[in-house]
Amino acid sequence: MRIYELFFILVLGFFSGFSFGQEVIRTSVPEEFVNGLHAKYLKNIARHMNMEIEITPMPFARRLRELRQGNLDLLVGLQREDNKQDEVVYIKPSYETLRHTFFVSKKNIDKLQRFSDLKNMYIGVTRHAKYFKQFNQESGLIMVPVTTLRQKIALLMKGRINTFIHYQESAMPLITDMGLQNEIVLADYQPIEVNKYYVTISQNSPLINKKHLFETAVRDAIAHHEFATIRRNHYASHRGSH
Repeated sequence: MRIYELFFILVLGFFSGFSFGQEVIRTSVPEEFVNGLHAKYLKNIARHMNMEIEITPMPFARRLRELRQGNLDLLVGLQREDNKQDEVVYIKPSYETLRHTFFVSKKNIDKLQRFSDLKNMYIGVTRHAKYFKQFNQESGLIMVPVTTLRQKIALLMKGRINTFIHYQESAMPLITDMGLQNEIVLADYQPIEVNKYYVTISQNSPLINKKHLFETAVRDAIAHHEFATIRRNHYASHRGSH
């Protein structure tokens, strides 16, 4: 009996990352957005590649680690801060440009008027995430790292942080779903710097030999405005559900 069990385990291991001969793109998205925007971006890339896709929800920090180790093949939503090459290959050009947003409790809306006000605050951030240059380089800020947007919202409501930073388009729908749209608002101070986001492939991925095909797929999608269309339709459908 043990021999059959061992054989079954070996077969499963052999086909991990494949679907009976069909190569599979292994990727990941935030745990609270398994059907969110990033998942739609990734499925569109898989469609261009004519490949199956396997999406495993996990926190941002773990996603980065798994990508670097080659346990994930592809990710979206990563910023590039320098030209240093490591295990992560950034596919150029960037597929979208976004600006981060600070949120505060409505009763404390007057407390965040300028960047220097952040030095007196506890700030909710996503663990290992990068934001805008001034913020990333300021050593005097008190960061409170968490893994999910929902945790940021909960900490703000409990008064354990004074503000949190996130994308407005993805944060506002969740805030509304939680019935907190009248209690959590945009801060008066907002950064003006915008950030570029890239599709990335792991240098340690078994699919790295298809890098040129991924580059072509991403560039075709950008040229045909597919990322922008997916983003617009995603948020339009969400607004229509309220």
